[in-house]
Amino acid sequence: MKKKITFEEGMRELEELTQALESGQMPLEESFKAYERAIALRDSLNALLDEGDKRIRLLTESGESALPEEENA
Repeated sequence: MKKKITFEEGMRELEELTQALESGQMPLEESFKAYERAIALRDSLNALLDEGDKRIRLLTESGESALPEEENA
């Protein structure tokens, strides 16, 4: 079972992988594995951002519907 990472952990790992790949010092097969991991991290991080966006939209929508009632009070 894979451990669910936080956004910050994922970004840190993605940055490390990017730097390692850009250095050009990795063996080819290791570079392929690092690239595959980077793509998986990118997808996971995008999913986390999408979840956060949905949560903010829900909070904003529920807050906006309450505003007119508060103004009339």
